[in-house]
Amino acid sequence: MTTPIEDTLRRFIVRQAECWNAGRKDDFLALYREHAPQGLTLEYVGKSTMTGNAAWAGLEAMWAGYAHQVRIQPVEIIVNGHDAACYYRNLWTEPGTLSTGIEVYTLRDNCIYARFFH
Repeated sequence: MTTPIEDTLRRFIVRQAECWNAGRKDDFLALYREHAPQGLTLEYVGKSTMTGNAAWAGLEAMWAGYAHQVRIQPVEIIVNGHDAACYYRNLWTEPGTLSTGIEVYTLRDNCIYARFFH
């Protein structure tokens, strides 16, 4: 049996993929704002970490840089309490191009902490 926070976190991951793949930028950003009204942290593991306004700008930049050229497919979502890990398959618009990634999310105190392994 899952807890309400686990259900919320799983739905967040599924909905963000749906919004991303449908090209619904406003819905994608609204989803983050709904779940992170007290703050957002984005970490590209081994590269950079953004918090506050920089994280929101980073989310916009991620959309601008990649939404038109990649569709994301959650392959496996594992949720434990306030934390979730998702294994993604990234389907690029260039024929035959595929990559994978793991994203880890913590939803706590109306904040999202996201770590991207890409």
